Amino acid sequence: MIPAHFPWMVWAELRKVYTRGSGIGALLIAAVMGLGAVAAMYEAGHNDTAQINGATLADIVAVNAVEVGGWALNARNFFVLPLFLLLATAGTVAGELGNRTLREDLVRPIPRWSALASRMIAVSSLSALTLLITGAVSFLPGLVLFGMPTPGTGAVPVDYPTASQLGMGYLASFASDVGLIAIAVMLSLVVRSVGGVVVTLVLILMADLAVRGVLNLMSLAQIQVAAQLLPWTLGNALGCWQGWSTHFEPMRFLALTVVIVACTAAATARLSRMDVP
Repeated sequence: MIPAHFPWMVWAELRKVYTRGSGIGALLIAAVMGLGAVAAMYEAGHNDTAQINGATLADIVAVNAVEVGGWALNARNFFVLPLFLLLATAGTVAGELGNRTLREDLVRPIPRWSALASRMIAVSSLSALTLLITGAVSFLPGLVLFGMPTPGTGAVPVDYPTASQLGMGYLASFASDVGLIAIAVMLSLVVRSVGGVVVTLVLILMADLAVRGVLNLMSLAQIQVAAQLLPWTLGNALGCWQGWSTHFEPMRFLALTVVIVACTAAATARLSRMDVP
């Protein structure tokens, strides 16, 4: 049963997330990434001096609103902004466990899952807003400056990425962020410190990178089981958005769903058994 005052719990968490440094920093970086992609594409589209294999950069780069939105999405998902989302998640769970702010919710006569759900909703909204900001400040100026792609002209191939594909890429990126948030929540209830959550997740991702390297080598050796296992690795699950311009891999989304469900269930079970100091 959902508590009657659950919306107020979500509202309280929203206020905390958007007033902390991690939340404010995430919003600023989202805007910078979008505007930076526009500036980078403008420079690339007007660069007639740099050459690759005899062709200028301006001739090679497809200059249009969809491409600039894709550049912004890649930049947005490159380490820095996911780190701020991780800090925001750890701060609202592990940080509040450390300073005993979370205790106020846990001693109330409400389901403990609601305390967890309100925090996950708040941080997920931060993810959605950063994606909206990055998409808006890259695609809209790109539309004005560069227009939509015209297939078969210049550097734009016939099978160019479309605006709908770009939109699906941003939606897939949100799903990836939710997976990251679910992992961070689970780790926050085990490690119970913001720094510990960040370090632990970095170590997990480094180990996952090593595993993926081994599996890729096995794939090159034509060991079929390696190719079947690759989509189930954590890094590939969190990178499900990367196929937006060509085609998505359904197994990555299935793996991401398993990660989200498993981490959320583990965190909920952990919180339900946790002693309140």
